[in-house]
Amino acid sequence: MRIRLFVMIAIVLSLLLMISVPRTLAQGPEPGGLGDPVTALQHAQNVELVGQIGGAAMAVAVQGNFAYVGVGPRLVILDISDPTSPAIVGQTNVFPHYAVGVDVVGSYAYVANGYSGLRIVDVSDSATPTEVGYYDTWYVSGVAVTGSFAYVADGDLRIVDISDPAAPTEVGFYSTPSTARDITVVENYVYIADGFSGLRIVDVSSPTSPTEVGSYDTPGHAFDVTLVGSYAYIADGSDGGLVIVNVSDPADPTKVGSYDTPGSAHGLAVTGNHAYIADGLSGVRVVDVINPAAPSEVSFYDTQESTRSVTTAEELRLCCPLEQRSACLGDLRSKGSK
Repeated sequence: MRIRLFVMIAIVLSLLLMISVPRTLAQGPEPGGLGDPVTALQHAQNVELVGQIGGAAMAVAVQGNFAYVGVGPRLVILDISDPTSPAIVGQTNVFPHYAVGVDVVGSYAYVANGYSGLRIVDVSDSATPTEVGYYDTWYVSGVAVTGSFAYVADGDLRIVDISDPAAPTEVGFYSTPSTARDITVVENYVYIADGFSGLRIVDVSSPTSPTEVGSYDTPGHAFDVTLVGSYAYIADGSDGGLVIVNVSDPADPTKVGSYDTPGSAHGLAVTGNHAYIADGLSGVRVVDVINPAAPSEVSFYDTQESTRSVTTAEELRLCCPLEQRSACLGDLRSKGSK
């Protein structure tokens, strides 16, 4: 009997085009400012926000039988134990801005909330996720949590102590040359997708004094990065596609291979021998990376709309087409999988 191995692909899509704005640090929320829910969501005066439903699916993380999806200005929790019938089990109140990134560790979800910084949500009761703390920065587009620290991409790198979720405190900062889009943390190093400055590698063994130790300037615009073993896989936009860099020596990262995707690579995930690339209007591309020096496409899935992000977990497949602004299921196994 053949045993088929499945991979869950969670594709997240952006409703808006990537925004280019001046890199200045936002102040704390004030009534009528970016941090105020009424103004941020409705851009109106003398109007009270009393309800909200739906929105673009822009971020996703998976933990156990639950998918945590950023839908418009909320975090929605889906029970995906039955992949043929995903069910909403809970959702947060409305955030001040869009949920554009999420990481889940233990009983907390850490939400990149765009212009309203980092939001910390207690998800111990999946039916009633509750915000317990936040840290306001410029524009948070990505977050990764390790130990007692949240590593935040907000144009630069910010390191936030989350040992007390109700009172997160910034303890470290590193100004990147371009615009930090997303990050991955492995041991004492943070790997930053830094826009037009490619990959930046920062030593965070001392969180209060992060120090860059190496970099590799990719040909395109680095939107996302993930690490598997000694290799960093970079989603490098329309000019770079997939770029694979050997980071076994963080001080001397070296390109080993690349694959020019047909669209604009904005997000990626790597499982086993395959990289799953969110390739903008070209959907999801599945690339065999068993030989990092010669990656080759083996299959693809057309999402019909712009695909911005992707994550993986075993046994299930989850996708979020922009047009439907919701989560849906799809089989994205690569050709030849059994």
